[in-house]
Amino acid sequence: MRHFKNISNRDPFLKSSICLVLIPFSVFIAIAFAQAEWSSSATQNLPLCTAENEQRFPALIADGEDGAIVAWSDARHANRDVFAQRISATGDMRWNANGIPVCDLPSSQSWPLIVSDTANGAILVWGDTRHGNQDSYAQRIDANGNKLWAPEGVPVCTHPTLQDDLHAIADSRGGVIVVWEDWRNGNQDIYAQRIDASGEPLWEANGVPVYRGEGDQYDPVLIADGEGGAIFAWWDISTPDWNIFAQRLSADGKPMWNSNDEAEITPVPVCTAIGNQGAPVAVSDDNGGVFFVWSDYRNDPNVFTRAQLYAQHITANGDALWAEDGILVCDLHVNQQQPDCIRDGHGGFIVTWWDERDIFADIYAQRINANGEVLWHDEDSESEKSGVPVCTEGGVQRRPQLVPTDDAGAIVYWLDYREDFADTTEDAIYAQRLDANGKPLWEMNGIPVCNAPNSQITPKAIPTSGNAAIVVWGDARGSDEDIYIQRIP
Repeated sequence: MRHFKNISNRDPFLKSSICLVLIPFSVFIAIAFAQAEWSSSATQNLPLCTAENEQRFPALIADGEDGAIVAWSDARHANRDVFAQRISATGDMRWNANGIPVCDLPSSQSWPLIVSDTANGAILVWGDTRHGNQDSYAQRIDANGNKLWAPEGVPVCTHPTLQDDLHAIADSRGGVIVVWEDWRNGNQDIYAQRIDASGEPLWEANGVPVYRGEGDQYDPVLIADGEGGAIFAWWDISTPDWNIFAQRLSADGKPMWNSNDEAEITPVPVCTAIGNQGAPVAVSDDNGGVFFVWSDYRNDPNVFTRAQLYAQHITANGDALWAEDGILVCDLHVNQQQPDCIRDGHGGFIVTWWDERDIFADIYAQRINANGEVLWHDEDSESEKSGVPVCTEGGVQRRPQLVPTDDAGAIVYWLDYREDFADTTEDAIYAQRLDANGKPLWEMNGIPVCNAPNSQITPKAIPTSGNAAIVVWGDARGSDEDIYIQRIP
């Protein structure tokens, strides 16, 4: 018997108002090795930061030594700052207790992003209000927590209009590429900037347009193209329907797809089917191209009540390889939302999502090869394209995400409300490991990463050795929200 969950609606078309950011560091930071170790208890876990006031929205990358570097938004000084911590493979805190400040100016620094600098350090990006409006800044720190760029960070974009919904990736050359929604032209466009390993912007000041079109463009995503540039996608409402478009920028910030058009450079259509499409995610095809997956309402008789997931394979030259407007990931006519994708290491990808085929949201997954063929099949389903169950426990499961394992499989982790009853909201985080054939390797319906009292939110994870993962999240078990971390299994 399933239990009703009292949770907030997380529609994938509601764009986040929280900006992501890179973070400035100062000179030398003394290192205090705090002795700790990974917890074996899903109700205890390992506290990463329990400083006064709230700590939220952690993000992490691998540190190159089987540990992690974590960044988060921190209110210990009564405004939002960016702090960071490095944790070893054995669970020891490598920097000062409760982390070190990356940027702690009197203004607000919002939700940080973090990417690898390819030298065991990190580059952080964040939204920043030091000039009154929302700008974006970045900082690089080394393996010891020393700031390598200007003490308060380098500007990514300081145009006087709003920059929102930042995303960042490593550029594969020791730098970072950042994309955001931008209002400088009177409507919402997509802009991007590349910053090299020394903190110098490589494209125009305040960024170059990825697409500057009529109407508004939302939810940009990007992947590195392996040559210093990136492939971008977004959903576009310049027509009555919401559609998905893409563009590739070269290492010097020049459009590479449809770049010979006489008029305004036009992007490549990923999906322009009837109805609305949005919330795209992207993953590399290991050959310079990209797989896109998105939520699609073309078969929805109403509006935003039943999305299905579709996918498309675009080459490095911008050519679509699959059917026009994409192929179905799951052919069941049930609501499917919040996809996440990773490469499978063999030229294809693995995708996970939640759907409501059994009334309340459960977690499913599928593996698709480069030809668009599904590789995982549920023996209990009459459909060949229904995906495999990851968690069908009572209650609601949401926000599934993936990290790869060594064997073309994956670890799936998600927010879980199986213990949520009546008016009590008890978030938890669960995980499951799938092999290359989509078979679960851990307990049925997953193992608890954290089922401590009160809410656990915004989990993020990285893979680590031994087909394991390190997971970090915001946790409200104490008097305010803190940051906790766990290695699984």
